[in-house]
Amino acid sequence: MRWRVALRVSVGATVTTAALWVLAGPALAQVPDPAPDASLPGGALITQVLGWLKYAAIAAAVAGLLIGGVATGVGHFGSSYSASSAGRKWILGGIGAAMIAGLAHTIATTVYNAT
Repeated sequence: MRWRVALRVSVGATVTTAALWVLAGPALAQVPDPAPDASLPGGALITQVLGWLKYAAIAAAVAGLLIGGVATGVGHFGSSYSASSAGRKWILGGIGAAMIAGLAHTIATTVYNAT
């Protein structure tokens, strides 16, 4: 009795796999890859927005460091462990954000050149 169930499951899986291969055939074809064009419409706007995002990321990292420093100082001198702990988390977040903002160009060009 169990072998019938196993047979039905294996036949169903085989039919499903075969149907997926037949239907996915056109999707597995070569995708056209046109050459890059330097005259991208809106390219200047994209560059400007990326510049704004760069400065916003650095400003957010500095704000995180300043907020964390203030919270750690208030927590330390006010004998509040929870405020001091929260301040340390803000400082670590600010350091991480500064590192990511600083390495964003290197990461992007490495990923782009890897393809």
